[in-house]
Amino acid sequence: MRKTIEVFKRKYILLAGLLLVAVVTVFGDKGIYELLKVRQERDGILAYNHSLESENRELERQIRLLETDKKYIGQIARKELGKLGRNELVYKIEAPAGDKALAPARK
Repeated sequence: MRKTIEVFKRKYILLAGLLLVAVVTVFGDKGIYELLKVRQERDGILAYNHSLESENRELERQIRLLETDKKYIGQIARKELGKLGRNELVYKIEAPAGDKALAPARK
């Protein structure tokens, strides 16, 4: 009987030790949970890095065009600064005060 109790105690202590090791392995400072968290953070950083690389390539393309392409410079000036090209006219059409058909649509 005493031997059975000792065997039970040893098994209980061994099981408790294994459970403790499992908990530390999963939730410890360098455990599986922390590993998954770090991997998720790394994946987010890599995705952000790829988006920055794409943005850099687009900016480099725009720089090359600004340095070499006068038509591109003209397009940018028209688009961003409201400049007119040679022989271009702007027609501004205003709707009569009471005419709702010609009034601009509102969002």
